[in-house]
Amino acid sequence: MTSPPPGAPSAPPRPARAENPNWVSEIDGLRGIALTLVVVFHLFGQGRVSGGVDVFLFVSGFLLTASLARAAARGERIGPARRYGRMLLRLTPAALLVLVATGGIVLLVLPEHTWIQNGTELVASALFLENQELIRSQLAYGAAGPGTSPFQHFWSLSIQGQYFLLWPLAVALVALLVRPRSARRALALVTGALALASLAWAVWLNGRDADVAYFDSAARFWEFAAGGLLAIAYRRRPALRDGLRVVLGWTGLALVLASGILIDGAASYPGLPALVPIGGAALVILASGGPTRLGADRVLELRPVRFVARISYPLYLWHWPILIAYLAVRERDAVGPVGAAGVLLLAVLLAVATQRLLVEPILARRAVLGPRRSLLLPVGAATVVVLTASLGVGAQAAERDRAIAAAEALASGRAACLGAASLDPELDPCVNPDLEDVLVPAIAGLPADDDNRIDCWARDDTAELKICTVGADEPGRRLLAIGDSHNNTLLGVYERIAETYGWSIDVAGHSGCYLTTAPQRKASEKAAENCAGWVDAATAHIAATEYDAIIVTQSRRARLDDAVPEDQIGEVRVDGMVEAWSHRLDPATPVIAIEDNPIFARQVIACVEEHGLGADRECALPRAEALPDAGIADAADDDPNAHVIDLTDYMCGPDTCSPVVGNVILTRDGRHLTATFAHTLTPYLGPRLREIVEG
Repeated sequence: MTSPPPGAPSAPPRPARAENPNWVSEIDGLRGIALTLVVVFHLFGQGRVSGGVDVFLFVSGFLLTASLARAAARGERIGPARRYGRMLLRLTPAALLVLVATGGIVLLVLPEHTWIQNGTELVASALFLENQELIRSQLAYGAAGPGTSPFQHFWSLSIQGQYFLLWPLAVALVALLVRPRSARRALALVTGALALASLAWAVWLNGRDADVAYFDSAARFWEFAAGGLLAIAYRRRPALRDGLRVVLGWTGLALVLASGILIDGAASYPGLPALVPIGGAALVILASGGPTRLGADRVLELRPVRFVARISYPLYLWHWPILIAYLAVRERDAVGPVGAAGVLLLAVLLAVATQRLLVEPILARRAVLGPRRSLLLPVGAATVVVLTASLGVGAQAAERDRAIAAAEALASGRAACLGAASLDPELDPCVNPDLEDVLVPAIAGLPADDDNRIDCWARDDTAELKICTVGADEPGRRLLAIGDSHNNTLLGVYERIAETYGWSIDVAGHSGCYLTTAPQRKASEKAAENCAGWVDAATAHIAATEYDAIIVTQSRRARLDDAVPEDQIGEVRVDGMVEAWSHRLDPATPVIAIEDNPIFARQVIACVEEHGLGADRECALPRAEALPDAGIADAADDDPNAHVIDLTDYMCGPDTCSPVVGNVILTRDGRHLTATFAHTLTPYLGPRLREIVEG
């Protein structure tokens, strides 16, 4: 790639935005490519992060700060309210349309137990708070699946909205404190200081909690600020020779396009690795300044690229809910290439229609509407959406709370034949007429029917060993219960048992990671490192802490790393557990291995929703299919002081396992026990633990 020789004719000029002499012609193409990358990676990238959102935020910071800095340098009134009106009129029509349509998708094709969370996210998205809601509800960013939120992609729009609302106020404050001729310098100092603070926060938070960092507004601010710094300096950049501009432009575009392949963005953005796509975008902008014959600007201004750029925003909005709806309707965990192509085609058609029939007509009337109506109309429309969704969420939440209260009342009263008691061989046949039409917990309440606690729970993004203690203040026995999320579904049961027998039980759990020295399969390299680090911390803890017994459990679907040869999986799995258990302080301390609950597909909840109490027949699985062997009993056989507690017969019949047992829904998602059902296991787990612990 070289520049034309001196004296050679330059590339023919292309149309520019005459109404805005400050416009950088490459911006539209760059922004369009960034958002399209997000769409393509969501559909075809198997959960990888493209870096397109980071570029989008950077470009947004560049554009807004360029406008604000010009106004401040000229001594013009910043006028935040007027800018809010323009911003909302540009962003909200398409966003509100997609929000309403996605709400319809939720009601039509997604299970009822997801309605409350999805309704909450609809409201949060309309208020530019979806990223905060995802942090609050502990939803990690990842590939689309049947249980993924159809509103999840609004997180980036929420952060952009927050920035667009707050940054004009900050610039207006700077403009009030300094003279116009000093405004750019003062704004550069403020922006630079905030960018450095935000980047430092992002790096620290990413190392501590990558899921939170990914959605955190303060951690993302530096990406906007970096664009702002470039905007402030852009007019004073030195003139560059065409040859250098060509090199910079193509290098920058290559970095933008390749970052999704080279970097695990879900685990590392918005930390230092995000400098790659953002640096690439900066190089593309630095290379601007007029057409070149061989530069990246030739690509960015091609008619197809400009078309994609034109529809990129509504395309970004539409593609995700369509993808989630496709997975839900087809009952699939992932989208194949044909399905992805179909989703993309439908999303493009809807994006074109939205842009031409809604967005452009509204923007064409912006001058007629005036500043006040430009602000009031989108705010009013958003208010209607928020109030309507809030009423629906409130009604669903009230129903859920009533159902949870009813389930707790039943469980606390030890209703005959409820849950596990219905399969008690000493009560066979077990009949309770009072339960004839009862099904608990309510479908809407399933996600909340969980006793797990954040103080004894570590997610994929940390290796920290978090331990909480339940039971007596002055215990007669001290136990440890440790494992993956299936261990923590029993937290409420452990608490009841500890209180009954005067014990204390330390509880420690990690997402998809259990007590074994064998390498475990994880979604990313960083998650695997955190799992291994957690295991190291756990083995060090049991080596230094005196316990009367150690309870271990794990998912029946736990998998070892793909590097383990298939013909050695069984041996490596057993040896890994035995080796990890061997670190306990006293080899005579009993290890109590609890066999896991039956496992169903995620779609089983939809089956229960459809068939109700009839799900015990219509949705059942053969025992062999619902009870894959996790090897925990074999490991117990290799440890002379290990014991196995198998409660399967209190969850499954002789031939099949049902998602409804004794009028109680067994799992909240096909894999994890509901707290309501787990509590009914207490009378059967408690005595067996006591027999081992106290002899």
